[in-house]
Formats: sequence, structure tokens, C-alpha cells
Amino acid sequence: MSNRTATVMERIIHIYTYMPIIESKFKIVFFDNDGTLNTGRSTWRYLHEHFGTWEPYGRLLQEKLFRDRTPYDAYAREITAMWKGIHRDKFLEKLREVEIRKGAVELINGLKSSGLKIGVLSSGFTLWRDVWRERAGLEFDYYIANELIFDEDGNCTGEIIMQMTDNVAGMNKGDWVERISNELGIPYEERVFVGDGWGDVPGFKKCGLTIAVDPNMPEVNEEADFVIGGDEIMKVLEIIST
Repeated sequence: MSNRTATVMERIIHIYTYMPIIESKFKIVFFDNDGTLNTGRSTWRYLHEHFGTWEPYGRLLQEKLFRDRTPYDAYAREITAMWKGIHRDKFLEKLREVEIRKGAVELINGLKSSGLKIGVLSSGFTLWRDVWRERAGLEFDYYIANELIFDEDGNCTGEIIMQMTDNVAGMNKGDWVERISNELGIPYEERVFVGDGWGDVPGFKKCGLTIAVDPNMPEVNEEADFVIGGDEIMKVLEIIST
């Protein structure tokens, strides 16, 4: 079989397994998780509502976060303390119910099959990494998020290890983009960031191409090179193709 024939066969195989191959000048794509790859704007609020901690305390804390720009790590620790004693399986059970955005799995597989690195930078939880693996068989090159602590019996201790927060030097999404990209030797102009919220803006500023998915704030629109609808996530392949 000639090289050209082999290449054509590879493309046909990928098309029929929903993993389209593209050519792109970009080398890495960073994604937000909540509201971008899934349809839930906030895993924090979603869990609050299901665990009965949203009213009034969770709601008041979130309002204070947005109104006063409460330090995010302090906000996260106050919330996590409310969940002390809840079993890990309960968290996973609820996360499994969150809708994965249509086309997200095919998009990730398409990017990976085209040789691009994939990083997820989330101010939510590392638990989502397990959910992606379980529900869609997805493995990411990087998955940076905050880690809830569970004891030997699987119960939440009320503590959290913060890895993603915008109020600590070196821990916002822009800092993580720089750290990962420098580790891989990928320059600014070969990076892409796909997100939906104000916490993604520092990541936008460190990437040569930015895409907002159904953004929830005007400042996100202003920082994005492209804005797409929530049901158009597969357009990312078209946008980054060369």
C-alpha cells in the first residue's frame, strides 16, 4: 500500500469513527470545563442544589463572590466545609447527570487524532476527570482543577486542595497556560483557548486564538476572536484548521 493510499484510508477510518483529522498550525488547545465542554455553568452551584446547601448559604456566598470579588480560594474553602461527610460516590453520581455538550467528545477525539495536545483548566473539581474517563473514555494530556479531599472511607473531609484560583500568583488559567506551554515549548501563536466565563479571560490573554462558547458575560465576548453557540462546538475544528 502506498503512503498516499494509507493516508486516505486513515482519513476514511477517522471519519467513520467520528474523529475527523485536520491540519492546523496550532499545537495545543486549552478548554474550560463547566459551561464549555458540559452544559452546567457551575458545578459548585449544581452540587449545592442537590446537597441542600444552596439556600441560603451557598447562594449568599456566590452573590458575594461576584459582587465583591471574594478571593476564590476563600470562597471554595467555605463551600467545601459545608460538604463535610458527603460520600465521594454522591459527588460522582450527581456529576454523571450533567449533560455533556453535544459534539464535545467528537471534538476532543478529533483534536487528539490530529496530533494536538489537550489541556482542561477548570476552577471546578478534578472529579470531572474521572467522569470524562468513565462516560466518554476521554483522557486529557493535562487536567488542572481543584481537588476535594476524601478520607479512607470516601467521605468528604470538608477540605480542598486549590490548584486553580485567580487570586493566588501562579494559579490562574493564564499562569497554567504559560506553564504548560513553556514545558512543551509551544509559543503564544500556536495556542488556543476555548471557554465561556470571566475566569477564562486570563487564559485567553496567553493564547494566539480564543473561542468563546455561549459566553455568559460581555467581557468574554470582547476578549474572544470567535464566538460560537452552545450547539456549535464542533466549529472549533473548522476555526483552527489551516
